[in-house]
Amino acid sequence: MRIKVLGCYGGQLLGFRLTSFLVNDTILLDAGSPTEAMSLEEQHNIRHICLSHTHLDHIKDIAFLADNRSLKCMNGNSDNPTITIHSLAANNETLRRHFLNGEVWPDFTAIPNRTNPTLKLIDLQAETAFEIDDVRITPIAVNHPVPCTGFLLEQNGMQVIYTADTGNTDRIWEIANAQPNLKAIILDCSFPNAMQHLADISGHLTPNGVMKELQKFNAVGKVPVYLYHMKPETLNIMTAEVEELNVPHLRMLTQVDELLL
Repeated sequence: MRIKVLGCYGGQLLGFRLTSFLVNDTILLDAGSPTEAMSLEEQHNIRHICLSHTHLDHIKDIAFLADNRSLKCMNGNSDNPTITIHSLAANNETLRRHFLNGEVWPDFTAIPNRTNPTLKLIDLQAETAFEIDDVRITPIAVNHPVPCTGFLLEQNGMQVIYTADTGNTDRIWEIANAQPNLKAIILDCSFPNAMQHLADISGHLTPNGVMKELQKFNAVGKVPVYLYHMKPETLNIMTAEVEELNVPHLRMLTQVDELLL
């Protein structure tokens, strides 16, 4: 399994891209920035988006991926005409009503037509696994102000967990502890410790919050834990605070990272 970081930040500034991870060239975990990080040809390989929730920093580039895919197909490329979005039913309904509604953005679930749409929405249920492009994926509910799931990814006997955006949570750690060959966890860490109250009310973690969560993880210090969703404005402060935790194999992700598992 190969996971390429396209964007790993919880805010957008020059040089800092929003959350999106590319799995094996064809699957996206969230879609905050793929059109900023990928060529048109690379974008055209995308077949699936596993969408954790509908906050704008995770859905923004669904709009531009759909636009690019539609135009490319109109220009004669008939491969991969449809991108399938896999998310909770509540999230897909939010996309239909408030995003792909013909007002904020065209309804690409009906373009060019409903028989062969540019986007297809598939409802997920928490802890019901599905398989796409040889990767088995299980959504896991986490603690965020809107419906949100992390994802357990499995391929070739190896597992990876992406928590998506979460505050204090439990179930995903229970599942992490049950995995026989867990290779990595990608974990929310959004605000510095001084902003703990903001992290709590917005459903995110600070470095201190990360430390509390890791106490639930049996393989802490053995399995790599990669932090994402840092706010660019406070990145230097957070970097120092994460280093002070002194946890082996714990570090912040960057936009040049690629995990080969």
